Amino acid sequence: MAGNLSIDGLISGLDTTDLINQLMEVERIPITQLEARKAGYNQKISLWQAANTKLLALLTSAGSLTSASTFQAKKVEVSNSDILSATASSSAVSGSYQLRVERLAYAHQMATTSTYADYDTTTFGEGTITLQVGEGDEVEIAIDSSNNTLEGIKNAINQADAGVQASIVKVSGGYKLLLASETTGEAGEISITSALTGGGATLSPFDTIQPAQNARIVLGSGSSALVYESSSNVITDFLPGVTLNLKAVSTEVVTLKVDKDLEGIKNSILDLVRRYNDFSQFVKDNTFYDADTKEGGALLGDTTLSRIMSGINGKLFGSVSSPNEKYDSLVALGISIDRYGQISVDEEKLSKALEDDLGAVENVFRGDKGVAVALKGYLDFVTDPREGTLKDTQDLYKNLIKDIDERIEVMEERLEKQAERLRTQFTAMESALSLLQTQATWLSQQITALSSFNYYQGK
Repeated sequence: MAGNLSIDGLISGLDTTDLINQLMEVERIPITQLEARKAGYNQKISLWQAANTKLLALLTSAGSLTSASTFQAKKVEVSNSDILSATASSSAVSGSYQLRVERLAYAHQMATTSTYADYDTTTFGEGTITLQVGEGDEVEIAIDSSNNTLEGIKNAINQADAGVQASIVKVSGGYKLLLASETTGEAGEISITSALTGGGATLSPFDTIQPAQNARIVLGSGSSALVYESSSNVITDFLPGVTLNLKAVSTEVVTLKVDKDLEGIKNSILDLVRRYNDFSQFVKDNTFYDADTKEGGALLGDTTLSRIMSGINGKLFGSVSSPNEKYDSLVALGISIDRYGQISVDEEKLSKALEDDLGAVENVFRGDKGVAVALKGYLDFVTDPREGTLKDTQDLYKNLIKDIDERIEVMEERLEKQAERLRTQFTAMESALSLLQTQATWLSQQITALSSFNYYQGK
């Protein structure tokens, strides 16, 4: 810009650009201080975002312990997982079951009786092929000169969404068209009708390669045994709350045991402890003060974080109303807090409590005044994305940053105008000095000329 032009001491010998820059650096000190403050606020926002993430993890863990399904969780043990595997929901009934897999479910597969020399040259007639899977709707597929090869028929079937997958298999002597039902069990049996005329070859009838077969599983033995058939090898409606995955037919009796998943419940409790300790350490790392080094955490002096930590502790550590006076608090379950703000767990004591009285342990966490219920309610408030404590705190710092940005913008404009004035003043000074120099030179020349004139006059 024209305003940035300078003559940098052509007359005075001064480096005016450097001089102006140094003056501006002094004037910029308040802006530098504001930028440092802004950087500090941005760091605090990042830390509060990290705190929010940790608290949401703690909230999720607490929420799990307010759910009845967590304490009603079941585990399944299977004597031979090569034959079948199983999972159980909280609605499963504890007990032992003797099972035998008599049949697996298979999808119907068919192949042409004839073998063809190629799959993309030999043409069949034109017309229609009709497919039906089980008692489903018939699907009519048009075959014309654009798709009347083995490859074309395969593609037409696959594009028809008829519940059948077609492929071409290479066998001794050529190729066959293979059809496979997308539905396992007897309900997936394929029916096909071909009405093609003309062409160089005839589409042959189909042989069954694999029959449509239901799975069959037997519970118990003898004349009172219960037999169950399914179109799928994944059975969800035989044993209440238990999902069976049949893998192999066998005469071997598989023992399936359903029981309370005390280990899983304990792990849910331990997860809450881990999440708590993670947040507690975060608070400690960011609010400490070292008297020897005079250094402190980035959130030192921010009382909000400490209040949240105190609020969490208040919800967790205290007695709850319980029908079992032996187990009426976290401490009674072997869960305690040390002087460093970390929770430790006596896992042996916790396991014993779960075995002795699962209902009492559940009440400690999810009863009317349960610690998980109280903690979840508190964290729901703290982490609320619209009006929670964490959002309010982050908004406070964002508003402070916005204010700083506005102040810096005003100050930058003022400094630019000041720098322009200095450039103008120094330019004017150099111009004035140049004019004086010109005048001095002229005067010197006049004096010299006058002296010469007087000299010649005297001679």
